[in-house]
Amino acid sequence: MWHLDSHAVMTGSFASGQQIKMNSSQRILLWIVSVLAIVAALYFLSPLLDSLVPAEKHLVDDHDDNDSDDEVENHQFALSVELTEAAQKMASIESQTLMESFYTPEIRAMAVVIPTRELQLAHSRCSEAKMNLRMAKVNQQGMSKELSRLKTLQQATGSVASKEVNYAQTNLSLAQAESELKQQLVDNCHAEVRQQWPQPVADWIINGGEQFNLLMSRKQTLLKVTLPPKQSLSQRVDTLRWQQTNQQHNVGQAQRLAAAISVDPVLSGETWFFLNKSSSLQEGAKLQVWVPTEQGAFSAVLIPYQSVVWYAGQPWAYLRMDDQRFQRISLLNGHDSVEGIYLQEGFHPGDAVVTSGAQTLLSEEFKWQIHDEDDDDD
Repeated sequence: MWHLDSHAVMTGSFASGQQIKMNSSQRILLWIVSVLAIVAALYFLSPLLDSLVPAEKHLVDDHDDNDSDDEVENHQFALSVELTEAAQKMASIESQTLMESFYTPEIRAMAVVIPTRELQLAHSRCSEAKMNLRMAKVNQQGMSKELSRLKTLQQATGSVASKEVNYAQTNLSLAQAESELKQQLVDNCHAEVRQQWPQPVADWIINGGEQFNLLMSRKQTLLKVTLPPKQSLSQRVDTLRWQQTNQQHNVGQAQRLAAAISVDPVLSGETWFFLNKSSSLQEGAKLQVWVPTEQGAFSAVLIPYQSVVWYAGQPWAYLRMDDQRFQRISLLNGHDSVEGIYLQEGFHPGDAVVTSGAQTLLSEEFKWQIHDEDDDDD
């Protein structure tokens, strides 16, 4: 009984081992078939996957475009500020509508009002020399008449000794030499003036007259204008516009006279003299001047100087977008002039530019950067 049971157990164990061996072989075969099926599927489906790549790329590009648009929108939002109408009233925010203007490009240069003392000293020196010359000539004429009288008496009556005639001749020769010397001094003074001052300024100094008196009475002033390096004054330019430094409303025009005899010792640009027929300038004052160029006029809008605020080293102005929002626009590419900054982009005719309270808007725009004293990081 025990032997039969042992044989049965052994027979059963052998059968189980065969089954386990067969199941392992089947699993290996099944794994190989699965791998081959996956490879085949990838081979046949690869064209379909390739056709899907552009669409995915397009989706990525669209996403990048959206990011770019978001950056632009965020950038514009960063340059704008919103202020309630009540707050605008308290800050005296005012704006004006821009109109189309035509601007002729100008060169920005520097000028100085010539002190009348320089002209007066030169005029006085030459006037004194001419007066001395006239006195010498009067003395010469007197000596000449005395010599003629003595010669006449000597020939008529013989009552005049030759010694007196010779003495009168010597005095006349000395008077002639004195006159020649005085004449040379006058010529030297005139030459010195003409070497320092161009025509017609030199003639005014030498001869005096009405124009010289207008300068001396400060009813008119003489401007010395120095152009920027490598810039030249066009022959067609007869007038320029000047503006007194830090006084935007003190402006005027000056008429070209002539090029200076010598260049400015500090600045290396061309130097010219202009006549200002206004009496509102102080002697020695430094001015900003705008000299027209040969370029043609172009269409633009004029941004007044009271609209300009400075930030990050460049000029800006605020565009009123609606009742409560304002946009900060760069004026870096604008053209400076006496009236303001002419701009061809950023602002357009019909836009409203802030003319009062722009600094308040700039402060409000960066208000978030101000540390709140109530916030305690500790």
